[in-house]
Amino acid sequence: MMQMQTLRRFCLLVFLLHSVLEIYHKFLSFSLRFFVFLLMDFPSSFNFLTQASELGCGFVLLGSYFSRIFNFVGLVLIFGICVKFFRFSEKTPRFRKLVKPGKVKRLDVQLKSKSMVKRDDAGMNLEEENLEDEVFDVMSLRKLVKMERQRYAAACAEIDKERLAASSAAEEAMAMILRLQSEKSSVEIEANQFRRMVEERQEYDREVIESLRWNVVELDSQKSFLEEQLGIFKERLREFMREDEIEQIEGVDFTREFCNFSVECSFWNLYD
Repeated sequence: MMQMQTLRRFCLLVFLLHSVLEIYHKFLSFSLRFFVFLLMDFPSSFNFLTQASELGCGFVLLGSYFSRIFNFVGLVLIFGICVKFFRFSEKTPRFRKLVKPGKVKRLDVQLKSKSMVKRDDAGMNLEEENLEDEVFDVMSLRKLVKMERQRYAAACAEIDKERLAASSAAEEAMAMILRLQSEKSSVEIEANQFRRMVEERQEYDREVIESLRWNVVELDSQKSFLEEQLGIFKERLREFMREDEIEQIEGVDFTREFCNFSVECSFWNLYD
């Protein structure tokens, strides 16, 4: 609504400026004719007064030596002077003869028709611009919607890929965990079996060692007893036999002891 109001005001301002400029040009043409009629004998002054400028107003609007602001102020002043001149000249008979009422009516009708045509053209242009803006807005919105849909589809595809990759990685991790757990259980079972076997072997070895110790103790006791008996028997033999005979008997006993020692060594080697 604000845009429409500003456009209407702008169109009204343009129309008013256009109408003022047309009236200004009409006044210039009329004033030129009037000055030509009055100043036929002053061509130099006529050329000086009708020098061309930016708005075609000559020296009257101060030429091109000043800015457009002063031109606009001069235009307003000239418009006011023209209005006063027309009001004053309507009362004079000479002006009535020069300007006929039919021509004035025709000029008014032409100005009104031109203003109506310009209004219609401005309205049509505004409607066309509004339609073009609406079409452009719709097309841009459709393009944006398509782009957003494409981005959404791409994001969904990337999310699906990441989900599949994560699921496959999780499955691989679970399989690895299960495999490690099975290997761990098998290793634990083997370790328990080996521990039991080692413990059983240790128990058996302990029992064998204890039995061998008892056998050694018994053999030592028997050996000491037999040595004592042997000493007693030697003393008794010395009473009834000679020394050389006793030495022969001791040599035979030494060979027997050597044989017994060899047998015992072989026995210990078998147990070891």
